[in-house]
This record gives sequence, structure tokens and C-alpha cells, in this order.
Amino acid sequence: PLLAELRAVADARGKTVAQVAINWSICKGAVPIVGAKNVGQVRDNLGALGWRLTDAEMEILDAASLAVPKGATQNIFQTS
Repeated sequence: PLLAELRAVADARGKTVAQVAINWSICKGAVPIVGAKNVGQVRDNLGALGWRLTDAEMEILDAASLAVPKGATQNIFQTS
């Protein structure tokens, strides 16, 4: 599953899962909007910067993400 692959990349790189997830988003061209409730989380988030996942790591995470079940959420405000 995706979380297992995120953990594997994090362990191999000496990073946290959050750092890998944020970096993955950046490598895909997104601008992640991350939050932090304390200084430790700010430091953790900053650890996602200054490096890039390899093409192989990106392929592994992209493939794992395709296996995640996706479902629509009912919009309670939709009238039709």
C-alpha cells in the first residue's frame, strides 16, 4: 500500500513519512499547503525541502497511489 511505500522511502532516506509526502507533492509540481501546530512540526515540514525524490522513487509512489481506493463523497448540499 501507499503508506508502506512512503515509509520505505522515508526509512531509506532518513526522512519522515510527512517529509517524503510533502516532497512527493512538490516533485509532482504541486504547491502543498502544510500546517503546523508547533515548532517541531514546522521543523519536520522544512525537512521536505532542499532535496528531490529520484525518478524511481516517484514511480514507486505513483504506482502505489493508483492502488488506493477512490470514492466519491455525497455532497449534502447538491439538490439534483
